[in-house]
Amino acid sequence: MGRRELPVDYTIRARGELAAALRQMRAQSGLTYDELAVRTGLSAATLKRAASGRTVPSWKTLTAACGGAPHGEIAELWRSARAADRGRLKDLRRPPAPELITTTGQLSEALEYFYEKAGAPSLRRLQERAGGAHLLPVSSAARIVTRQALPVSRQQCVAFLTALEVVPGVVRRLADTYDRVTACPADSWRGLTDLEAARVLTASTSDTTARRLGDIRLSDLRDDAGQATIRRGEAFLRQILAKPIRVGHDDPRESHSRAA
Repeated sequence: MGRRELPVDYTIRARGELAAALRQMRAQSGLTYDELAVRTGLSAATLKRAASGRTVPSWKTLTAACGGAPHGEIAELWRSARAADRGRLKDLRRPPAPELITTTGQLSEALEYFYEKAGAPSLRRLQERAGGAHLLPVSSAARIVTRQALPVSRQQCVAFLTALEVVPGVVRRLADTYDRVTACPADSWRGLTDLEAARVLTASTSDTTARRLGDIRLSDLRDDAGQATIRRGEAFLRQILAKPIRVGHDDPRESHSRAA
């Protein structure tokens, strides 16, 4: 009779929950670790370690243990366990709505957030899921996840987010944000008046987005979009957008006087 298995280590809860799920899978299969090792090509020691809760198995190990690419609850448990084990996600701010991202720095932080939330998959796996090296070279992926650079194009931005399994609707909105912030240098937001900021921000957005911006304090948009949550009302936005502004040509003080 084999030695009794040690209890799952729940020191990091998400890691323990993944281990418990893997143990349940093995129990349901009716196989011992040695029998499972023969079937998967992994060692019994590797399988036991994956189900111990003391470490997070690699995606490759998890795929072999599951008999195919993990999906559903197991995949989500792995992502949560990886994020908790790395401990970086807790230090990142949850991104605001894509329409409220106004600088390249904020977009870069949002991309890192989605990477960590997805369990920080290996760069090779990212490249494969993105569609290959022609869409997302490993070197580019490395610079994106370490916030050294943004994707080099909208297409690469979409490929990166798709590889992280971000929902398509959010991918499209972030791609639109990429177009907007890379076309408008981050420093150009500083020093703009509320009226100028409104014009720049809404110039490349849809009417639906513009209506949504009626709930935003425009002065906050220039400084910290993540904090721009104070409701101001649609009437306020309509009043601002009704005033034509020629950014870079009008004196800001004159713009305010005309708005008054």
